[in-house]
Amino acid sequence: MAEHPETASAYRLAELLGDLPHPDDFGPEAYELVERTRDLVAAVAANDASPETRADIAATLADIVTRLRAAVRQPHIVVARDHHGTIYNLTQAGSGLLNPHAPRLIFDPVPPPPADAEPRPVEMRATVTLTEAHSGPPHRAHGGIVAAILDEALGTAATRAGATGLTAGINVRYKAGTPLHTPLEVTARYSHTEGRKHIATGELRSGDTVCATAEAVFITEARS
Repeated sequence: MAEHPETASAYRLAELLGDLPHPDDFGPEAYELVERTRDLVAAVAANDASPETRADIAATLADIVTRLRAAVRQPHIVVARDHHGTIYNLTQAGSGLLNPHAPRLIFDPVPPPPADAEPRPVEMRATVTLTEAHSGPPHRAHGGIVAAILDEALGTAATRAGATGLTAGINVRYKAGTPLHTPLEVTARYSHTEGRKHIATGELRSGDTVCATAEAVFITEARS
């Protein structure tokens, strides 16, 4: 049976689609809208405005939502490829540049491996700063957000190593509270492959403090 694009991962979808836009093709206005929406969510989570102000803003936002819904694309997913051949799922929730729900997770550039090359060891870093929108305990990030960041980073490292796949499992160990409004660094590395299983490890740090560590398994998709 032929594979349906809606059931594929972003990277398999990229293979199926062939020609893809460049991330820059969407223009600075699209990314500015995402940034201001992130700021809005953080401000809503932390605001103590009057009921009248909240009602007025809610009405304004309802109008904005109506305007945006009038231009919804189908399907919503956007996959792009840069000049180095790196694939981006711009709408996914882990680090999608067009998804304001995703944290501002910025990866250091790592070029993709040659096509059909064997997976190679890769270590890469990313930075992120979390806001009130990601809070759990007072002044600390929710553990689910920390796990999502590590899942995203480890998956990206595996992909940059040439070991693409879907997350089969991730084991996260929390070592210390993850602070808000503080630059954080994620280190992720692809280690090895066992059949269709790709193994990656990593950690999230605030300065010299390790906030969490993780090991993840990614499974290469079966081809029909």
